[in-house]
Amino acid sequence: RAAPPLAPAAGPALGRRPPRRGYHHSGGGMAGRMGVRGGASSVGMMEGAFFVSRTELLNWVNGLLQTSLTKVEQCASGAVYCQVIDSCHPGTISMKKVNWMAKADHEYVPNYKVLQAAFDKNGIERHIDVDKLIRGKYQDNLEFLQFMKCYWEHEGSADYDPMPAREGKQIPVWAQPGAVAEQPIRGGASSAAAAGKENLRPRPSAEADAGKRPASGRVAPGASPPATRA
Repeated sequence: RAAPPLAPAAGPALGRRPPRRGYHHSGGGMAGRMGVRGGASSVGMMEGAFFVSRTELLNWVNGLLQTSLTKVEQCASGAVYCQVIDSCHPGTISMKKVNWMAKADHEYVPNYKVLQAAFDKNGIERHIDVDKLIRGKYQDNLEFLQFMKCYWEHEGSADYDPMPAREGKQIPVWAQPGAVAEQPIRGGASSAAAAGKENLRPRPSAEADAGKRPASGRVAPGASPPATRA
């Protein structure tokens, strides 16, 4: 007897595209929107969002939040990330709990707890590596800010007003619109102050140069010859 033909392997029906990865929630609302848009919360490292330059990111976040960031590392406190999510989903994050004046690692952690709660509430599937972000390293915060920009491009609102959202809380200089935050350098002086001192240094006078020995070895006129050893 001839062997029966093998059954075709199970797989997606011809003509149908496999579902794109997005939120794993069912139903409509935001989950449905993100499923159609390709899942902004789960973009991969090769996504175009991860090739956005530092300058473009800073210009974007300063324009969105009316801040004056000069470095990506200033996002390490988590306050900026919290307000980016607030701009996407107003009312789903407790901005009154965000500490803009946090300056140490242990003060950053509560901000990330607020951010994680907002991620969970909005179904954002993105791991927040708090231990790395709070260290203020450039690469870690650059990649997370790139993800934030990609997410905002899918979910952000163009008519978001960031100032009332901060609820009048005290904010650092770099979070104020139009401010130029001076970066501290060694010794406690700012870079701008150091540059000013550098420009105020007096140049050597002509009288001081006159007594210098010329390259030819001759003594300049009017100058005393160098003392000779006995």
